[in-house]
Amino acid sequence: MSYGMRGYMGLSKETTWGTPVTASSFIELMSEGLTEALDRFDTRNIFNGIAEPDDTTGLVRVEGDTVFAAFPDSMGFALNAALGSLATTSISATLKSHVFQCLGSDVSSLTPLPPYTVEIFRDVTSAQQYAGCVANQMTLAAQVNQDLRATLGWIGKQATNKARIAAASVIFPTSPSQPFTFDTSSVQWAGAASDLIESFSLEVQNNLESVAALNNSNKVARIQRTNPVSVMLSGQMSFNDITEYEAFRNQTEFAFAASFKKANSHSLILSLPRCVYTAYPLGQQGRNRLTVAFEAKARVPTGSTSAIAATLVNQSVTY
Repeated sequence: MSYGMRGYMGLSKETTWGTPVTASSFIELMSEGLTEALDRFDTRNIFNGIAEPDDTTGLVRVEGDTVFAAFPDSMGFALNAALGSLATTSISATLKSHVFQCLGSDVSSLTPLPPYTVEIFRDVTSAQQYAGCVANQMTLAAQVNQDLRATLGWIGKQATNKARIAAASVIFPTSPSQPFTFDTSSVQWAGAASDLIESFSLEVQNNLESVAALNNSNKVARIQRTNPVSVMLSGQMSFNDITEYEAFRNQTEFAFAASFKKANSHSLILSLPRCVYTAYPLGQQGRNRLTVAFEAKARVPTGSTSAIAATLVNQSVTY
């Protein structure tokens, strides 16, 4: 029998997009759906018959999501994959501060963001190695009775089967041994601490697409942008007064920050200096207390190239 609980996800940053690298770091997953798909096309329409003729396989596509709890160490891989710009400084002999922001330019002519090789073992004979994986989308979601939940949406170049990494070599981060959770989080709204936010979801959409070419290959030739990077914020808010509704009507900008802390000074701060509401739908579903499912978009501050800054403090040297 095969079991998901015996699987693993390994990854390693590539030097050249699409050239696979043996996994050197591992992440415990909640779920994953990374797949290799084949395009198909027909080559006959008029063929002296009524039974469907054989078709032909076309372009190979690699895409899918990985979902995991945000551990202080593994979060750095997600943030670097989705944002791309990294500045690391030493706080002490063991602690490092990593600041992640959106890149101002593409990594290369083949990929806009740092490429990774992602290895997934599904407890069935071989592992699947997905090369040239780039984070098209990242979602960070927080709610009561949950860890900070990270979802990465990947697109990649190619996949292959390989021998799994020995179980004894699959070592997950243990410092600390638990992820960021709701009960050590706090939210600042418009520069002040707020207890009105009951849940939030922060989404970074890189708007990427795989590009095919006539290059003697059935694999994608490169990954490119289709639109600018967008950063969206949504969530559930207690509706206790009219202040935020007026901010929506007047399109008043506000700052958002969420802080998560763990033992030994490990922390994560998500900062959106300029936000504006795009939806603030009022309504009453009955006799219950009132809440609002808000939506907002982040804007780029003057002098910056990124609408978001994520500061992660842990013991990792770099990403």
